[in-house]
Amino acid sequence: LVNAGLQEVLDEHKISLRRRCERVTEGTDETGSGTLLNRSYTELYITEGQGEEVNTQHEVRQLETASKKKTFHDTPIKCHDIFKALPDQKRHIRVVLTNGVAGVGKTFSVQKFTLDWAEGSENQDVILVVLFSFRELNLIKDDQYSLLRLLHVFHPTLQKVTAEQLAVCKLLFIFDGLDESRLSLDFHNNEVVSEVTQKSSVNVLLTNLIKGNLLPSALVWITSRPAAASQIPPEYVDRVTEVHGFTDIQKEEYFKRRVSDEDLSNRIISHIKTSRSLHIMCLIPVFCWITATVLDHMLTTDQRGELPKTLTDMYSHFLLVQTKRKKQKYEEGHEKSQQELMEADRKVFLKLGRLAFEQLEKGNIMFYQEDLEQCGLDVTEASVYSGVCTEIFKRESVIFQKTVYCFVHLSIQEFLAAVYMFHCHTNRNTEVLKDFLEEKHWLNFGLTARRSWVPSWVEFACSPCVCVGFL
Repeated sequence: LVNAGLQEVLDEHKISLRRRCERVTEGTDETGSGTLLNRSYTELYITEGQGEEVNTQHEVRQLETASKKKTFHDTPIKCHDIFKALPDQKRHIRVVLTNGVAGVGKTFSVQKFTLDWAEGSENQDVILVVLFSFRELNLIKDDQYSLLRLLHVFHPTLQKVTAEQLAVCKLLFIFDGLDESRLSLDFHNNEVVSEVTQKSSVNVLLTNLIKGNLLPSALVWITSRPAAASQIPPEYVDRVTEVHGFTDIQKEEYFKRRVSDEDLSNRIISHIKTSRSLHIMCLIPVFCWITATVLDHMLTTDQRGELPKTLTDMYSHFLLVQTKRKKQKYEEGHEKSQQELMEADRKVFLKLGRLAFEQLEKGNIMFYQEDLEQCGLDVTEASVYSGVCTEIFKRESVIFQKTVYCFVHLSIQEFLAAVYMFHCHTNRNTEVLKDFLEEKHWLNFGLTARRSWVPSWVEFACSPCVCVGFL
């Protein structure tokens, strides 16, 4: 039973989690721009089991493969039922690993689960939910912490929770974004940690928590992109689930929620159905947001021309839309010629392209200020480009108030990398091209997948494409 003192702490913790999870930003981090999760959340299609070839296929190819299947053979699972055994299952589910390609809705699922718990509507048998993201844990990967201290630091509302209380509570630890981890997880050679007050490195604490040496009754939920999921040995996982994104019905529901004008939302839905590539990519909620942003703008302005039907066209228009918003927001009254403004945009895009390319080579989808500076990006100057640094390029402040940067979706990063490569090709930047075209770079190029595939955007980076419009 929970005593009055602990209940007071738990109530405060729930309030903190509600504030953290109740709003989502869908690609923009501007203060006050978030919408209520319960108002915008569209149910995702989640199944038990994992698709084939997830470690070797490019993620766009994975979506294409999945779209060819008429039905999924695995069993659908609701987000809030992630730890509940199916009717024909009798096993206890303690560790769950949830896979899904970039932007498919893994973090939204975590937020929805946590928000429902904090609001008292689901999973009330769990006494305490503790949410971590690997992008936060990366910042302390070389430091020594006890599990109890880790809770106190990342969740200040829990500072009064004692080791004795942790031992008797039904706990759920959520670790979001294993693919963003810079921890070295070793499940075979790490020391054994069995006490919540025992200090060790974060990776040792995590492996002991998953293996059950530390708080053996605690539930653990880990989310990851498929290619990084193999870091967790299957013998320590009780259930594997996969987030497939939106079904066709859910896609339409999303656009109707996102675009209040019914006629406009129907026109957007109709257009998506005319393009196989757009229809496939709209499995991903983030791509739905990008599509809605572009088509809403094009259909409600006097802009003429054919609506985008390819991914390259869509991303090209997306960059243009965000650039126009930047001009409207920041450059009213500034005495600059149109040519000067275009040149400024071009320079920033190329810097972002270089950043995207170099970080893909290193296997990074999360960056820090020093990474920006190495590419000549001034953070203060770049923040003026609202379409570049608050929507295309998202800032997230985490523990210790250190800012983490990322592109709103992996394919945006790949697209900008392709723009940069096209620029290097047309300007005879032989040093960059020589290194890239070596076989070892073709094999290693890519995100944290660490597998031998070549991003689809970069396959055509050195041939004429719509990217030339930015250069």
